[in-house]
Amino acid sequence: MPDRQRSILVTGCSSGIGLACARGLAERGWRVIASARNALDVQRLVDEGLTAVRLDLDDPASIADGLTESLSLTGGHLDALFNNGAYGQPGAVEDLTREALRAQFETNLFGWHDLTRRVVPLMRAQGHGRIVQNSSVLGLVA
Repeated sequence: MPDRQRSILVTGCSSGIGLACARGLAERGWRVIASARNALDVQRLVDEGLTAVRLDLDDPASIADGLTESLSLTGGHLDALFNNGAYGQPGAVEDLTREALRAQFETNLFGWHDLTRRVVPLMRAQGHGRIVQNSSVLGLVA
């Protein structure tokens, strides 16, 4: 890898694991692009001193724009993608509508897939890169 700061795009940085990882990686010298779907959360991240972009995994245009902005901030390189942005859907099976589950899959599955599809060719062209898929403990205790 050339002599440049390693870069990572982290999704879901409005709170929790994404925020903690963005802070921790920044402290360790990474060029962190923290993303969140809500503009107010993006501003809060910037106010905290992080580089942040709006990226809503439920919106393909937002995914494209967020990645484009991220790459402009890193000079077109991305060493890692941390797919973290997601949300839970608590409730009994009989109470969850098809629409609610479709909305969750849009973000938690199709959004991750879309972003990853866009990043893989870049990493392949660079000759390196890591993609980390994160899940909560709820995936183990269902």
